[in-house]
Amino acid sequence: MRLARPPASANLPLGVAIVSATSTDQTALTLLLRIEQMARRATNLAELQHLAANETRKLNRARQIFVVGALASKSPSVLAVSGVGAVDASSMLVVSIADVTRRLVREGRASAPLEFALPAFCVPASDLATTYPFRDVLWMPLLDRAGIAFAGLLMTRDVVWSEADIAVSTRLAETYAHAWRELAQIRYKYARITRPRLLTCAAVLAAAAMMALPIPMTALAPAEVVAANPMIVSSPIDGVVDRIDVDPGQVVKVGDVLVRLSDTMLRNKVEIARRDVAVSEARTKQASILAMTDVRGRHELGIAEADLELKRAELAFATDMLKRTVITAARGGVAAYADRRSLIGRPVATGERIMEIAEPTAVEVRIDVAVADAIALVPSGRVKVFLDIDPLNPRDAQIVRSDYKARPGDNDVLAFKTFAVFRDEASAPRIGVRGTAQIYGERTALGLFLFRRPIASARQYLGL
Repeated sequence: MRLARPPASANLPLGVAIVSATSTDQTALTLLLRIEQMARRATNLAELQHLAANETRKLNRARQIFVVGALASKSPSVLAVSGVGAVDASSMLVVSIADVTRRLVREGRASAPLEFALPAFCVPASDLATTYPFRDVLWMPLLDRAGIAFAGLLMTRDVVWSEADIAVSTRLAETYAHAWRELAQIRYKYARITRPRLLTCAAVLAAAAMMALPIPMTALAPAEVVAANPMIVSSPIDGVVDRIDVDPGQVVKVGDVLVRLSDTMLRNKVEIARRDVAVSEARTKQASILAMTDVRGRHELGIAEADLELKRAELAFATDMLKRTVITAARGGVAAYADRRSLIGRPVATGERIMEIAEPTAVEVRIDVAVADAIALVPSGRVKVFLDIDPLNPRDAQIVRSDYKARPGDNDVLAFKTFAVFRDEASAPRIGVRGTAQIYGERTALGLFLFRRPIASARQYLGL
């Protein structure tokens, strides 16, 4: 009977022991090569740290791995933990692991692999020493080319570390250290200018040059065609609108009745004033007859005549107020107001606007320029008006005046009311047509034109 020979890998180094005939060893070798390949292909330190904390356990059977960095400083920090996406630096476990690493560095044990039981480098009465379940710890440093540890892996599990697991961990630590050093430094000191990079640089330079191109500052604002010099029809007295005798947009002539105010009270006042005048005239006649025979009658005659003059003045005032209840057109034009039903029955005060009489051919454009776009306003600036009834054919106009102070517009937005006249007055649209106006201001850089609103918002937010 032949005796079984011990496995050849029992007395061979790790590099030879991994390459065995068994399928398990082949799987371990494949996994080792794959992890090393992933470490060399890592694009940043965060990816490499996550790889070291999670993939290493598949080979050395560690239960939890802590990737610790900044060993050269006085405050080592835990950068990655197995099975954790983001490390909470304030958690008790992370703080305790950082304290263990700090003690290793302080005692000069951080630059060489070290296997120890957990209470050896922590406070005996701490939670880490009493309640942490994985007691057997392996410290595996990541060394620079001078042999000084700049980072390390603190690996824990609940069984004693074998020589094979320590050997695998040592090889992976060397791989991680090499990849870490490459990612931490400037990888391409003299970068080769390739064609894609050259095209990218050219595109960036072209975009920067375009940002400096001078273009006219423009702004869009709502616009409406209004009468240039309308006659304001206002209420001459306090009253209530009784009737509107013209329709919106109706052509009126001088003397045409526009509005009638309620005159019931005024007609009664006129009638009472007339009767008061008649009574006063009778008293005056009686006093004049008495004055011929009595001295006292002469005195009463003067008072009666004065009272008669007062009553006649009151009658004249009442008659004048009654005439004012009928409002007529002082000039010809087109009656412009919103709605007949909104006016009838509405109380109006003296001087309150009721409607306008506009000349159909004398029109201008009212533009409500928002405060944020006021930078585009310049004297005699050019304007393009896009009317809603004909948006494909803009009309040229020119700014003639603008308000000095912004006022709330129709949508309760502060705006400067700006007025412009059409260059071609013969083709001017009718009053009331709405649209959008594009205002042209002074020239500015394209970059400032595109980003003026973000810049203004940033200045308001930062208080600059």
